[in-house]
Amino acid sequence: MHNFRQRRLAVLASLFIYLSLVVGLTRTVHAQELLGPTTTEQGIQLYEQGELQRAAKVLEQVVAKRPGDADAWYYLGLARYKQGWIGAALLPFERVVELRPNSADARAKLSYALILGNKPQKAIAMAQSAIDLGDQSAEAHYAIAEASLRSNEGGSQFETAIQHADAALKINPRFSVALITKSFAHYKLEQYSEAAESLERYLALSPNDLDADTWRQHASMLAERARVVEPITGPSIPGTATLKPREVSQKARVFSKPEPSYTEEARRKGVEGTVVLRAVFSSDGEITNLRVTQALPFGLTTASLQAARRIRFTPAMKDGKPVSMYIQLEYNFNLF
Repeated sequence: MHNFRQRRLAVLASLFIYLSLVVGLTRTVHAQELLGPTTTEQGIQLYEQGELQRAAKVLEQVVAKRPGDADAWYYLGLARYKQGWIGAALLPFERVVELRPNSADARAKLSYALILGNKPQKAIAMAQSAIDLGDQSAEAHYAIAEASLRSNEGGSQFETAIQHADAALKINPRFSVALITKSFAHYKLEQYSEAAESLERYLALSPNDLDADTWRQHASMLAERARVVEPITGPSIPGTATLKPREVSQKARVFSKPEPSYTEEARRKGVEGTVVLRAVFSSDGEITNLRVTQALPFGLTTASLQAARRIRFTPAMKDGKPVSMYIQLEYNFNLF
């Protein structure tokens, strides 16, 4: 009888434990079902309180469980965007556009991420759709301006770049990167005074920019060109003729070409693309007359110039003698 009671108590205890586990599991499942919208609200609240990093972490958990939550994707994109992680904001804004095609703000911010990521055609399409939907931010106009500049299709595209850079600056006078785009569009049109003025405005807004010294030198060169009629290729080295590659019998031979490194700021922004420089490989083995003809922001242009100055080469030859030769240098930046 005693053993029977013990067995009965053991069975009842096991049943109690089992029922407790079932009830606990049911409550956990129910809580997880409620977690999605509750956590989205928490993420939005953290964002509005300026707790951007915490907001991003919460919202990352939400979209992992609820990939159709457009609010969570949108505020995740905003949190990353406001932190300066523009490249990391690209995917969230893409998801918002998929879930809410009429979100003008998401389209505008996505266009900015796309142009920084060197996807000009997608950037233009996204930016134009944002404007058509009534967006009133600088990002969409900047994306069109920069994409038009990079097209290198001639005068009309450079004029379009200037027009949209001005539109971006009218909306947000402190959207200073548009001034770099505007300057290079004027430069391509050989409007040197206007190009120099845009760079000077940029430096007034961003005196501590990573490329500030580069832009000061470039602005000085542009101002000089505005005063003196001079070929775009620059003056020849005194006492020598500077030749084009097709004019030499043997081109300069590069035996050391260091590559520039990404700046941390450019990585944060998700910047990709190409910096194009023009230089003279002189007859005495020096790099001279370095000029920027296509730029990237956030320190990448300066990094390219620094790398170019470290190039080592054997001079070009003509009629058995070393000569100076113009050359174009391209530095490609890709995050993946």
